[in-house]
Amino acid sequence: MSLIRSFLTELSKPFDLARSATTRVVSDCPRLKAAIRRTPWFASPSGLHEYRSHVWFDDRRYHAIVMARKLINGQPSEAFVHSRHGEFHTFRAARKTAQMATSALATLTVLTRQN
Repeated sequence: MSLIRSFLTELSKPFDLARSATTRVVSDCPRLKAAIRRTPWFASPSGLHEYRSHVWFDDRRYHAIVMARKLINGQPSEAFVHSRHGEFHTFRAARKTAQMATSALATLTVLTRQN
């Protein structure tokens, strides 16, 4: 019996490695996970929160924010403004800042100020 068990254990190792690698890639790449799920919302590693970047123009400047919502029993709650990331002169700069902040929140990384 132990011979069969050890054979099955050896047989399952490549599948365990592939599953582990896939889990790591999906948790480190929130955009990939959102693309697989076909949603603009980036899920947190725990799956309890979702984040989305948003940019709008108010006739003077572009504003970058991160929207968030909680998942309760698998159902999303009302979205709210999680954080504001300033005013910008170009849409591209605002979008990039909002997307970086959203990815950082979804992967639980800390943003450091660039000089």
